[in-house]
Amino acid sequence: MRLALLLGTLLVAGHPASATAHQLKLFATVEAGTVTGYGFFVGGGRAANALVTAAVGEAPVVAGLPVDADGSFAFAYEGPGPLRLALDAGEGHRAETTLAAERFAPSDTGEDQACTADADGLAELIEARVEAAVARQTRPLLEALAEAEARLRFSDVMAGIGMIAGIAGAALWATARRRGSTS
Repeated sequence: MRLALLLGTLLVAGHPASATAHQLKLFATVEAGTVTGYGFFVGGGRAANALVTAAVGEAPVVAGLPVDADGSFAFAYEGPGPLRLALDAGEGHRAETTLAAERFAPSDTGEDQACTADADGLAELIEARVEAAVARQTRPLLEALAEAEARLRFSDVMAGIGMIAGIAGAALWATARRRGSTS
C-alpha cells in the first residue's frame, strides 16, 4: 500500500506538464524600424496584462510598456543592437530574448533616390527591398516555429514516465536487496 502511494506521488510530482504548464515564452522581430512581438504561455494562451522592457546594454529603451489584450506589443526603435527584451507577466512568469545587432541594420528604402542610381546603389536598393519582403513573409513561420518548439511533446511525457519508472525500479531493487540481506 505504501509503495502504491509512493509511486502515485512520484507520478504526479514528476509529471513534465506540471513543470511547463505556466512557462512563458517571448517572440519578437524587427520590421522597418519597429520592434513587434508577443508573449505566450506554453500549452496555450497569450500573456495579457504583461509589461515589456527593452534595453541596449544597461541603457533602457522602453520600460514598463504594457502589452495589448492579445499579449502583443510594438514600439519604434531605430538605434543599434543588440536589443535585450524582457516580458514580465507577474507571479514569477518572466521571459527574455535578445535581438541581434544585425537585425537593426540600416535599411535605406531608396524612395528619394533618382533612377540615375549607379549599379551598386541599385543593387543595395534591390537587396533592401528583398530583405523587407522576406521578413514580412517569414514572420508567420517564425511565430509558428516558436510556438511549436515550446509545446510539450509526447516524447517529453514518455521520458518523464520512463524516469519515474526507473527511479521506482531502483527503489524496489534496493528494498528487495535490503530484505534479502536481513533474512
